[in-house]
Amino acid sequence: MNIDPRHLEQLAAIVEFGTFNEAAKRLGTSQSALSRMIANLETRIGVPLFERSSRPLIPTEAGKKLASHGRAIDSTRRRALEDLQIVRQGMSGELKIGAPPFFCERLVGDAISSFLQQRPGIEVKLAAEYFPELERKVQLNQLDVVICPLRLLSASKDDVAIEPLFEDTHVIVARADHWLLKQGEISANDLEEASWISHSENSMLQSDMASALSSYGVRNLKFAFQTGSAGAILEMLRHTDFLTVLPRYALRYSENMNKLAPLPVRFNSSLMSVGMVTPTNRLDSPLLTAFASHMRDYVAKESPGSSPLLKPAK
Repeated sequence: MNIDPRHLEQLAAIVEFGTFNEAAKRLGTSQSALSRMIANLETRIGVPLFERSSRPLIPTEAGKKLASHGRAIDSTRRRALEDLQIVRQGMSGELKIGAPPFFCERLVGDAISSFLQQRPGIEVKLAAEYFPELERKVQLNQLDVVICPLRLLSASKDDVAIEPLFEDTHVIVARADHWLLKQGEISANDLEEASWISHSENSMLQSDMASALSSYGVRNLKFAFQTGSAGAILEMLRHTDFLTVLPRYALRYSENMNKLAPLPVRFNSSLMSVGMVTPTNRLDSPLLTAFASHMRDYVAKESPGSSPLLKPAK
């Protein structure tokens, strides 16, 4: 014997409100429709659901039991609707984000932190990897979004969607009281005499640094330290006279700007465009949409004034 769950919900309403008339008003139906439903249900199960000739209606033991199941069904339905609303608002689910290591430690990690504070019910998995692995994973839907310099991409526009976030430049970074900052003009020879921090061989920053310094006439560098860790690089810069080349956004944190500074060296290189890359062959995700909006707002807030550290993409 099958019982329609809707009939159990209606029975629960009748028990709760005590009359067919009041239950009908609350349910948006008619008193006669509820009376017929109860009569048909009693016939099917073979036992009465209400004491006869009682006002207000008094449920029998069977009526009480079935009404409790009706209340449970109603509660489950309401929770389901609430959960659906949470998903639609991007307040639930898992988000897989990828970025090169330095972006993870100095840009993406901070943005994710503020995003999680707004959405405590979600889970974010952050993959710190180099190209072309990041591009391969986003094409295979193993990552929901990659935040990276867009010049590295080789994928077809049919495979990935690209949204520029901001433009940035490369600068030579040194300790705030570095001796090179105390002299007027810095020559290529000055830079060749300094000790340098090298990035990981797989890092785009390694080739960026070589290209930028070459454009300034620097040919021979003396490397004292090599690592792929952004934290280790920044710590080494704070406590030594070593130099390295970083994107300007790496200095946007106030604690870094108090202890580190860019050298007044202008490279003959174009701006670096940084953006979000998402796979095109996937269903719409409210959570991903919410994160993309958060990243836009984050970049805008990090770009105040006439000389922003992050220059919004055109």
